Amino acid sequence: MLALAMGDEDAGDTEYDRDGEQKPLDHLLNAFLSSTEVWAAHNREGQPCALWGVGPTSQDFEVGRFWLLTCEEVETAPHDLVALSIIVLPEMLASYTRLESIVDAQNYRAVALLQGLGFTVEPAAFHEATGRRCHRVWIEADVGCLATKARPSLLN
Repeated sequence: MLALAMGDEDAGDTEYDRDGEQKPLDHLLNAFLSSTEVWAAHNREGQPCALWGVGPTSQDFEVGRFWLLTCEEVETAPHDLVALSIIVLPEMLASYTRLESIVDAQNYRAVALLQGLGFTVEPAAFHEATGRRCHRVWIEADVGCLATKARPSLLN
């Protein structure tokens, strides 16, 4: 359901079928299956609105490659996404000493979110795998800004 609700900028590296149609469900399934941990958030009606995941990089099992998928509905409550991320990221950093990812330079919302959470955002550069200009983003496990704060009462 979340893959169907994702906007184009949220889809990231999306695969295509022979007719040139996006296959966001395949993309989401691949991300999910390659992850060692996945968290989900849903709205009051039970509809999924965000997924976080992390798995080891192929070069270093101490480094986690994280991902986040959201739907447009999350934009109506950006503080909720930040609050949830502040809960999820320390859990990821308990398993990996460093988290890193690649973010499309045109996905301003994601870049701003990650900067606000304390991630280092490197200058945009051409990313060969996607054919786009992307930022490499990363955060170390010892960062203090992600210290667990009071958990919002709306979480279950």
